[in-house]
Amino acid sequence: MSTSPPNVATMEIKLGRLKDALLRGRRHDGCLRLWSDFIRERDGHRCVDCHSRKRLSAHHICRKSFLRIAEFQTGNGITLCHDCHKEMHRGFNARPDLSLPVDAQGGEKLAAAERLFSILTDDAVERNLMKDEFYFLSDKVLGSLKRMQGYDPATYFPGSRIEQAYLILAECELGMRRAMAGADGMPMTSEPLLPGGLYLVLPERPGEPRKTVVVRTYVPRSKSNEVDEKKASSGTRRGPQPKGEPE
Repeated sequence: MSTSPPNVATMEIKLGRLKDALLRGRRHDGCLRLWSDFIRERDGHRCVDCHSRKRLSAHHICRKSFLRIAEFQTGNGITLCHDCHKEMHRGFNARPDLSLPVDAQGGEKLAAAERLFSILTDDAVERNLMKDEFYFLSDKVLGSLKRMQGYDPATYFPGSRIEQAYLILAECELGMRRAMAGADGMPMTSEPLLPGGLYLVLPERPGEPRKTVVVRTYVPRSKSNEVDEKKASSGTRRGPQPKGEPE
């Protein structure tokens, strides 16, 4: 389906209004309205999933009760039509019991969140809109997702911030991966494999520890800035990311 060219100037105006409201500590409902207005404008006033233009809503990819600090971050929003939005809230939709493991009640819908971050990345790249401020997720949010998956917050994932969120959620939980490897008597790396990656365990040699090799085939669809691109080509880990903008 063809879409009109993105109106970047209008997006920047609406994003500026949201930032100003947050900076001034305006009422929650007003900030949420401005956040929703920006998300729909950025996404071209159509559902990012099915491209319908009817009955649109700005949806929080990670629920507010799950990641409160991401409530007004632009990378945590995606425009969905009524039917697609309804599907995201199917099943458990009450306040979660935080004493239980993540998504134990099925309300966080992590597989759905993984998919939404992925299609939002594709949409941003296809429309040439990938700017951190338009799709922003803070270091704290990305760090929380990494910890949830068992990774150190400093573990490097490539791509823009929303693509990193997709890749983090696409990983098998590290503790589970280690348990499965341990059951077979194999060592397990703490590095992410990324989609399509392989973890090879080389044959044992007498008197030597078993060696492993990680083979990655994933090519990032986006990048945050030149620093991220250079880091990606020079290693698999890096230090804390730049703030990008206030949380």
